[in-house]
Amino acid sequence: MKRLAVVGFLPLAAIILAALLPLCNAEACTRMFWNTNGKVMVTGRNMDFDIDDQPVFYVFPKGITKNGGADINPATWTSQHGSLVVTHLGRSTFSTEGMNTAGLAFHYLYLTPTIYEGRDATRPGVLQGRYGMYLLDNAATVSDALLLMYHTQLVPEVINNRLFTLHLALEDASGDSAIIEFIGGQMHVYHSPDYTVLTNDPPFDQHIQNLWKYQYFGGDLPMPGDLNPSGRFVRASAYVSSLNAAFSNQALKPDPISAMFTAIRALTEPFGAFQFFGSAPVPVWPTTWTMVSDLTHKRVYFAHNLARNNFWINMGKLNFSAGAPILKLDARRRGLHGQVSRLFTP
Repeated sequence: MKRLAVVGFLPLAAIILAALLPLCNAEACTRMFWNTNGKVMVTGRNMDFDIDDQPVFYVFPKGITKNGGADINPATWTSQHGSLVVTHLGRSTFSTEGMNTAGLAFHYLYLTPTIYEGRDATRPGVLQGRYGMYLLDNAATVSDALLLMYHTQLVPEVINNRLFTLHLALEDASGDSAIIEFIGGQMHVYHSPDYTVLTNDPPFDQHIQNLWKYQYFGGDLPMPGDLNPSGRFVRASAYVSSLNAAFSNQALKPDPISAMFTAIRALTEPFGAFQFFGSAPVPVWPTTWTMVSDLTHKRVYFAHNLARNNFWINMGKLNFSAGAPILKLDARRRGLHGQVSRLFTP
């Protein structure tokens, strides 16, 4: 990853929202985007959480009229693209992950210092859980999605007595990427194809500054081995930067999907492991599932560590045309394996 400047920055009035979370979070999640192999654009993502997040895949065809759900000036739209999303905590209106038929993908990850913007009633509002789906419905590229974000507003919502303090990663089939954070009530946008890694605390700009201390990036420190977000960010950045070398191994000849799985699984959080905040050990949020997405061929590969499922979805075998039914598939359904597009039901 190269050091690049912030491309977008949107000032708004600050507001402090109560973040109904423990004082010490062992939060986790890792996203890696491999956009330099010359074959496919592929993303890996670990979902690390303190409870079963009940992931369900939904197929949303294009042509559906939707509402942002905000109390004041909610956005309304008709979806221009079909999408495949993963919903959270059994709620079909709260999605943490997804990809559309144009090859645009989004990912939510935890960021404890998040303070969202104060509500600006002049901008149409979209509730947090629907916002990723809103972008997939209406944008084909990262640039399209960012333009939508400047003209609308993400509205935080409390789910099960928790305010999810999140930041957002976007990438598309052209190789473009962006990280969006809400710090001090302002939206910060980091837009560049070089921004290929995201973990958790601290904010993204501090992670980038920290990289240059390590040997992989010209510094003196050896690769960190801890489970803290800053250590995972360094390791993930190093792994992405070296994945292209996988194709030089003529004995193994790994395909890009397999290569990404080896990299993202190296960032998993084991059940029962600890992070350390100072000298205090805090149990980590373990990796409940891992997903690898092929943005070029519109395929998703999924492994659930609680249900022991390993399966993949070929979006080309799903019907995203206007008027087609909304479909779903519970990712925790026992026995899922192989290509499962035929198993989706209305």
